[in-house]
Amino acid sequence: MTAPIPRDIPLPLPAPEGFLEVLLVAAFLVHIIFVHLMLGGSLFSLVCQIKGLKTPDYEKLAYRIMQTVTVNKSLAVVMGVAPLLIINTLYAPQFYASSALIGDMWMAVIPMVTLAFLLAYLHKFWWHHFINIPELHIGIAALETGLFLFIPLIFMTNVNLMLFPEYWPEVKGFFSAMLLPNVLQRYLHFLSASILFTALFLVWWTGRKTFQQEAHFSESHIIISMRRFFYAFAFGATIFQILTGLIVLASLPAQGMSWHFIMLLILGGSSALPAIGWMWQNLTRSTHLIDDNFKQIIACFAFATLIMGIARHDYRENALADHKAAIVEKTANYMAAVKEAGEQAQQAAKTQERQASVPGESAFNQNCAACHHATLPTVGPALQEIKALYADNPSGIIAWTKAPGKKRPDSMTMPGFAQLSDAQLTAISHYILSH
Repeated sequence: MTAPIPRDIPLPLPAPEGFLEVLLVAAFLVHIIFVHLMLGGSLFSLVCQIKGLKTPDYEKLAYRIMQTVTVNKSLAVVMGVAPLLIINTLYAPQFYASSALIGDMWMAVIPMVTLAFLLAYLHKFWWHHFINIPELHIGIAALETGLFLFIPLIFMTNVNLMLFPEYWPEVKGFFSAMLLPNVLQRYLHFLSASILFTALFLVWWTGRKTFQQEAHFSESHIIISMRRFFYAFAFGATIFQILTGLIVLASLPAQGMSWHFIMLLILGGSSALPAIGWMWQNLTRSTHLIDDNFKQIIACFAFATLIMGIARHDYRENALADHKAAIVEKTANYMAAVKEAGEQAQQAAKTQERQASVPGESAFNQNCAACHHATLPTVGPALQEIKALYADNPSGIIAWTKAPGKKRPDSMTMPGFAQLSDAQLTAISHYILSH
């Protein structure tokens, strides 16, 4: 593997890994539903505002949709905390690395989200102040929608980069990461899902019995055309999502592929096919009753969303399996090295403590041990011989060390040790005689 392998922090997980993975999939699906409704609602509010320039009832509809955007926005943020925390827990080395590589844009998410939310509230609460200034009114909506469109692209770039550590050395900021294979295709797939889910939500929302009284439309039959309008978007978004899904599948790097992942995709994709047929029937029916099979349509897409969420996690696990294993190995090696270094430090401390407890040992080891073995004659005589020669006479050892000579023809002259103090010489002599 040529990818960088960071060392992990060896902390225990707060819960079993399998439980956290299930929780991640569930929490992400709840979060992404509200993200879709926030983004899709902002898009549809803008479209209906523009359409309302000619048909005033669509202006009223745009205002009603905008009221749902701020609610879904708050829910999207709150529900996004859990999956973000779990991602950081399960994939900390990968997610930290990818976040750092696009750091400037990743940090810019906070001010951009703040600005988008302020614009959303401005658009909602000052609606009637700006309604007679269409350029400003639509401009605020367009800027808000543009931010809501761009922010998910940052998140998608980050989580995509997280999956492929082999690309990390090539990345030079956000835009180079955004242009890596698979990012823009996944973004188009996500965008079509936002339109699909929001369109179906608006089909249901505008079909409520109290909706016409709440909106005060000038013509009662316009609700039928509005609901067909949203059904048409849902149908088109579904077709577009299938096409972009096939493109995403073809562009996905091979390391995350598995037969299990492919089977999940087939199951999730095929479960949406009946919904396409039912939507087409509702669109082409001449009668105003277009609610046939609506619950079944929602059930199909709910099941497909669940399966795709599981498949998404399955691909992530496959893609990162080798990298996670390499991190585990590197972390284990690091911890073993830390343990060994700690043991060596403890041993060195014990040796120093032992030497300090025996007077003269340290000085003897530094100055004398190279030539005097405990029992064997080496360069100089063994300690046993010195003890026998100078028994109970440490001053004799001190005198000889200060003015050494040569006692044996076959030995070399002992060098002097002028650098040793009397205290050191005394300690050495006592150590030799007591050793």
